[in-house]
Amino acid sequence: MNQQAAPGIQDRTATILGWAIFVAFFIMFFNITNLPRTPLGQRENLQLWHDSLGWIVGALCLIRLYWFAAGPKPQPPEGMPEDSFAFSRTILFVLILVFAAEFLIGIFYAWGEARQVNFFGGIFPQLVETSEPLRVSSGYSHSALAFFYLEIFGLWSFVTIWQNIRYNADLRRLFPGERV
Repeated sequence: MNQQAAPGIQDRTATILGWAIFVAFFIMFFNITNLPRTPLGQRENLQLWHDSLGWIVGALCLIRLYWFAAGPKPQPPEGMPEDSFAFSRTILFVLILVFAAEFLIGIFYAWGEARQVNFFGGIFPQLVETSEPLRVSSGYSHSALAFFYLEIFGLWSFVTIWQNIRYNADLRRLFPGERV
């Protein structure tokens, strides 16, 4: 698209998607930290919430990836070079891409475990056969990506703080508001 927002500002759709992903993932993060600490026989409700929030985060991330390509292109904040801005946007794009991949791999992991994938009680039909190789490969990938997106988020935070110090680019860029 040829549209562009004002320097340092992103369009309303990107802002809404960013906040929705942030809130849904923040809630899911507490679920993720409690799931392994809960005894195996008592994880059913937490697993339902994990699946349901995973669907929400995954769907929002897929929409946000589309909006990266189709939405108006944001311009760097005043005083920030285009290449530095593009670097931070690339890190954010990769973070959202990893969230979306985590969602898709998580579905295969559940099927590999012979577990139904739920969305608030609604069951998504299993499209592949349960198997140990599917469970192992998707389970490892699902876990590894969880650590990877924490590293990407750390890198994105570091770069944003550095850009604030170097270019006075505003720390509010760390939150999914209108600043980019």
